[in-house]
Amino acid sequence: MFTRTLLAISTLATLVGLISCSQAPKPSAQPPEIPSPQPWETAPSDPTLTALVDSALTDPYAYEKLGELCDEVGHRLTASPGMKRAIAWSQRSMHEAGFDSVWTEPVTVPHWTRGNEWARCTGPVEFDLAMTGLGLSDGTGPDGLEAEVMVVADYDELDARADEAEGKIVLFDMPWEGYGSVARYRVGGASAAAKHGAVAALVRSATGVSLGAPHTGMMRYAEDIPRIPTAALTVEDAGRLRRLADKGLKPRVHLYMEATNHGETTSYNVVGDILGRELPEEIVLVGGHLDSWDVGTCAQDDGAGVVLALAAARILLKQDLRPRRTVRVVHFTAEEYGGYGGDAYLEAHRSELDRHILAIESDSGSFAPRGFSVDADSTVVADLALAAAPLARVAPAEWSVSKGGSGVDIGPIVREGVVGVGHRVDTTHYFDVHHSRADTFEKVDPDYLARNVAVIAGLIYTVAESPARPGSLSAGPISSGGHR
Repeated sequence: MFTRTLLAISTLATLVGLISCSQAPKPSAQPPEIPSPQPWETAPSDPTLTALVDSALTDPYAYEKLGELCDEVGHRLTASPGMKRAIAWSQRSMHEAGFDSVWTEPVTVPHWTRGNEWARCTGPVEFDLAMTGLGLSDGTGPDGLEAEVMVVADYDELDARADEAEGKIVLFDMPWEGYGSVARYRVGGASAAAKHGAVAALVRSATGVSLGAPHTGMMRYAEDIPRIPTAALTVEDAGRLRRLADKGLKPRVHLYMEATNHGETTSYNVVGDILGRELPEEIVLVGGHLDSWDVGTCAQDDGAGVVLALAAARILLKQDLRPRRTVRVVHFTAEEYGGYGGDAYLEAHRSELDRHILAIESDSGSFAPRGFSVDADSTVVADLALAAAPLARVAPAEWSVSKGGSGVDIGPIVREGVVGVGHRVDTTHYFDVHHSRADTFEKVDPDYLARNVAVIAGLIYTVAESPARPGSLSAGPISSGGHR
């Protein structure tokens, strides 16, 4: 019996083997696909650039300076005491970093203050609303105002129900489909509602993720329409008011805002130069905006960009590098009010725009680096993509240098012909904290911050040291002789 069992098992195994062999796939006629090499794997090796990037990746300076800006200076609303502290901090930081010259340039800016503010639903059930007045909004007056809330999803619904808006507070509660889909109502909602007789406007905060923090931002009044106060509500409170309205319960809100527009005043851009060793008249500019909103300490918007520009230039000096061209850091004022600092820089430097070789702006936070977008023709884009290829090793997963926008602050000089570059990061969680009290130093990852310093410093050095301008970088190799 035992022998017959072994024979049966042996026979079965033989049959299974034959069947398996007969069903085995035929060898493919195509050779196996070989992955394309990554950009940093084929980029020419530059020991100086490699050492610069490696140094930036381990340097704690940017993290320390950002903590200093957030904790010791605080929020930096244009024309506020905080902004004055920030301007002094910026000048001091550039001097301490070893910049050759540091100065300020005056900028005429709006002067707006928030004051006290609150909102409360008074019926059909009473509850406090988490709100924040929008920048440049007028206030409600000393008694505040109370009215029924009319909830709409967009401008089309407002226009279709225009005869219902008289004497009401209009709430724009639209779905989140990206920042622009909501921000357009924040900017223009007040005048759109006032045109139909509304007494105030509220808007759902511009974020896709909310944990009870309202998000502020700039608004604008149309010149020929009455000015009414406007504020942002949390996603949660906007949703609750909509649900009450959808049930026909006619929610009412009491809104109080002390917001005041005080006319114009003077603020300052801060500018610092590291002079080029051979072509000091030619400029590679890198900047971010020093101003912020008065909620949180604004670590990501745009404390990170300000510090990245500063730290990227400083690391050149730390590595004892002085490129051919001048590296200029600009900390712009009043970006949040619409780019006043950038406009003023254009006017102050219009006569020397042809000497600006490149302008880089960082204003998307300090999350994982993703590359750069280039506001220039395809030849320049291709050259900068090639020049930046060695930097891709810092963020190999999703690195890209492609045609795109640059930034609000450098926009004015870019429109006049200067090559503009936008620093790009993973913005998946940027709008979670953007313009809210949740934008604080604790949200900053020191490793990502250092990586962003590395890629910006690398691009600055490459362009400032190259014998040729972007668009003709292939004219010659970058030397490693940029030591001072």
